[in-house]
Amino acid sequence: MAVIVELPNSESAVLKDDHELTNREIKTMQRASRIAAAAAVKLTDSGFKEDDPESWRLLAEMPEGDYDAIDNFQRTCVFIRLKSWTLDRPLPQNADEVDDLPMNMYTPLTVAAVNLDFDEKFGVEGTSDPKALTENSAN
Repeated sequence: MAVIVELPNSESAVLKDDHELTNREIKTMQRASRIAAAAAVKLTDSGFKEDDPESWRLLAEMPEGDYDAIDNFQRTCVFIRLKSWTLDRPLPQNADEVDDLPMNMYTPLTVAAVNLDFDEKFGVEGTSDPKALTENSAN
């Protein structure tokens, strides 16, 4: 079942449900997720806590490549999952065009698009050692 995202000005968007995604789309998001997760782990290990304003300075110290990895994951998820919307403009033709959205539209779309739940575990298991066996690969 599709995911409806409420946008400002009584607009809305429809995102593909996890089960509507193709294998290629899932792999693309997983690849972007692994790279972003590695950056997020480094940030957390440095002491960043989302609910601690004192630690937010660490975001400013984050290497540009790590920040870009997280941003790329978010834009990739919006681009791949976005099916339609009520906006009077064409859908983004690539992940970079997602950045052309106004922030009040970008934020709710991103929050909804990165919320993924696949039958197979979709996550960063094995990120620190990609050759390590995971819960799913041990079977």
